[in-house]
Amino acid sequence: MSARVISIANSKGGVGKTTTCVSLAEAFAASGMRTLVIDLDTQANASLLIFGNNGDEHLFQAINDYMTISDWLLENFFANEQRRLGEFITTDASDVSFKGKPLPLDLIPSSPRLRKTERELIFELTAKGYAMEALQNQVGRRLRDDLNLLKAQYDVILFDCPPGISVMTESVLAASHLIIVPTIPDFMSTLGLDLFTGDIMKNLRDRDIETLPCVLATRYDGSSHQQVVLGAMRDASSAAETEFAMFKTVIPMKPGFASNPIELGPDPTLQAKWSGEALQIIEQLLAEVREKVA
Repeated sequence: MSARVISIANSKGGVGKTTTCVSLAEAFAASGMRTLVIDLDTQANASLLIFGNNGDEHLFQAINDYMTISDWLLENFFANEQRRLGEFITTDASDVSFKGKPLPLDLIPSSPRLRKTERELIFELTAKGYAMEALQNQVGRRLRDDLNLLKAQYDVILFDCPPGISVMTESVLAASHLIIVPTIPDFMSTLGLDLFTGDIMKNLRDRDIETLPCVLATRYDGSSHQQVVLGAMRDASSAAETEFAMFKTVIPMKPGFASNPIELGPDPTLQAKWSGEALQIIEQLLAEVREKVA
């Protein structure tokens, strides 16, 4: 089967996108599925969390070797060399073990220079007379071509998207089978949800993207305020003219979802990385995600 493409995105930061992406990716890999993560966030937190205990060293090496998503953009749109996404993969990037074996999880890391590269790309192509839509088409076409090649090598490809919407992010969302929108059920976070499911998804639907984004409630603390907001979110997702669906799984505000790779030490087990009830909750989410992309 051709790989399913899943994007984890929200225009608001601090809602648990990276944790959702990495936990799902590791759960997919542990279930025996060939899994690739592509990190689009300039903070490179997904890359660091996957690399684990020596994440800084591994990320520095990838940047030094020109093996990041930023380098893919540079090579294809500045150096005029057709370099495929597959050439920038770090294989077996995770330091996690499962059932006594290394977790088979591949990664295309991000880089702090990605944002600068995207800005320069916009400047370069607009200076040549490209409109923003034409720029998005250029990036989107190259991305889709490369993704089509990768789909034959993997079962699932996950994108960790940055806050806000960039040219790369919009191209990725348009190519996704499922868009997961982590959202804290509180007043401020739902404002970001309205922005994402409103204007941003409307633009995608205008480009024939019919699948509704699926909201994942994260960092749930059980307070009366969050209970009310979560209930309102569920009601909105059930409405006839809804702009989003919702997962039944709720990610709680618990220590097991905030493990520090350095504190875990080298070669942690999957159970140690997602401790307590965390792994069981992740497996519940995995079951829902697999059903949606089947």
